Amino acid sequence: MNTLLICIQNEASAMTALVEVLTQEQHALTQAPSLPLMEQINLVTQQKNERINSITQLSQLRQNELVRLGFHQADINLSGWLQDKTQIASWEQLIKLTKKAKELNRVNGLLITRHLVRNQSTLQVLYHNHHPETAPALYGANGQSSNQRSLMRGFAAK
Repeated sequence: MNTLLICIQNEASAMTALVEVLTQEQHALTQAPSLPLMEQINLVTQQKNERINSITQLSQLRQNELVRLGFHQADINLSGWLQDKTQIASWEQLIKLTKKAKELNRVNGLLITRHLVRNQSTLQVLYHNHHPETAPALYGANGQSSNQRSLMRGFAAK
């Protein structure tokens, strides 16, 4: 059982690191856009990806340990069978951190979407004012062109 505790604690530590990176990302996303800020966001994104990879590996180690202990994916309900108070506290901390990371990631996604929409609108105005007849089609989050052109099966309506 000590190996399981170590797995949970390592995963909680990695999740704490992810929460810190997501908090940095959120802070950067709420600042006025600038080149140094974009570089910071790129660095934070790289760190976030590394943390997520680490958590994925640690989660797999925990799953492997549970299987070694005789539990299978369908049987695993850790909060229902953990009896050691340290294990329960560590598991609850991991769940709490996971929920916090999920919420930070959700809010960061909204902030990124807001930036994208603002940037696309600005680009569309600039392109349209520069060459309105040759303004490129900009695509929105739904994958549809913001220039509403009638296209049907590859043929443009005239």
